[in-house]
Amino acid sequence: MRLTRQKHTLKRPQLNMASMIDVVFLLLIFFMCTSSFVRPEKSLRANLPEASPTDAASRDDLDPVRIRLLPVGQEVSITCDSQPCATIDDLLSMLRARRSMGQPPVIIAGHDDVPFGHMVAALDACRAVQLEHVAFSAGGSRP
Repeated sequence: MRLTRQKHTLKRPQLNMASMIDVVFLLLIFFMCTSSFVRPEKSLRANLPEASPTDAASRDDLDPVRIRLLPVGQEVSITCDSQPCATIDDLLSMLRARRSMGQPPVIIAGHDDVPFGHMVAALDACRAVQLEHVAFSAGGSRP
């Protein structure tokens, strides 16, 4: 018995586009129905401090503490209310003296060439004496 070989032609597989379109539309409808495009703002928790009018009035009565950081060669010169501070400990003692009078706002002004670590050290000094209203001023100029 002799076997004959039959030629097999490979057919290219075809995708059934009708069912693919159905699936795509079902996914589109599903995502449109389950998505919310606006974040519900009222459901977000925000623990904001409440300020009384007396707090704002007392803070406005005090002059701000101005801390300036200027580069001097490789070192950084620190002044607090135009009085030079040799170290951060001197700055701490001056800030403690101002804190004893109330809760004044603090402005830390650093020159462009002052390393950021010195700005953070001044901020840490303010935090150590519990001064809460601190702002940064960048791009200060030399006196």
